[in-house]
Amino acid sequence: MISPEARRDPWVAGGVVLLALLTLGAVLLYRSGPQSVAEARSRSWVAVRPDAFGPRVGRAEERLGAAASSLQAGDTAAAMSAYASAAEAATAARDHAETDAQRGAATELWARAVLDRAALMLRAADTPWWRRDNDPLLQEALTEVERVVATPTAPATRVRAGEMAEALRRKLRPGPLEWLPR
Repeated sequence: MISPEARRDPWVAGGVVLLALLTLGAVLLYRSGPQSVAEARSRSWVAVRPDAFGPRVGRAEERLGAAASSLQAGDTAAAMSAYASAAEAATAARDHAETDAQRGAATELWARAVLDRAALMLRAADTPWWRRDNDPLLQEALTEVERVVATPTAPATRVRAGEMAEALRRKLRPGPLEWLPR
């Protein structure tokens, strides 16, 4: 137990504040650290060679794997974040692609991450028939899916994006309870 005289000592107060800040910094450093060996490897390759296509694609694929692991664990928020991170990494890889084949592969990876995230958003925004759906979340998902539809992708990806866009539009269509004020 700290005596009242020690609490008034400026060195003790400063030490406690410094200890709290260092603890917070350690927690933040731990949370931002790599979650797997593959993530550490992809981060190190991107740091060594920032203009490389391969490490960025590797990072996107690793984030897709992390999203799948989060979904299996039941953590939807972490999966949505991992899908968004995978889409960003695939976009960066597409920007650094040197050939059309690399550009196409990165675009397909980006589209897969965006469509998987939109599917999660659709599930998260869907509510029972007696409650209103989360329209802003559905609208955000529809905007992302329409970006995929507008981008040249493989036929299977284009079909999946079209089906997803149609499902989102159906959910956004007002139903009988949508007319009631909130």
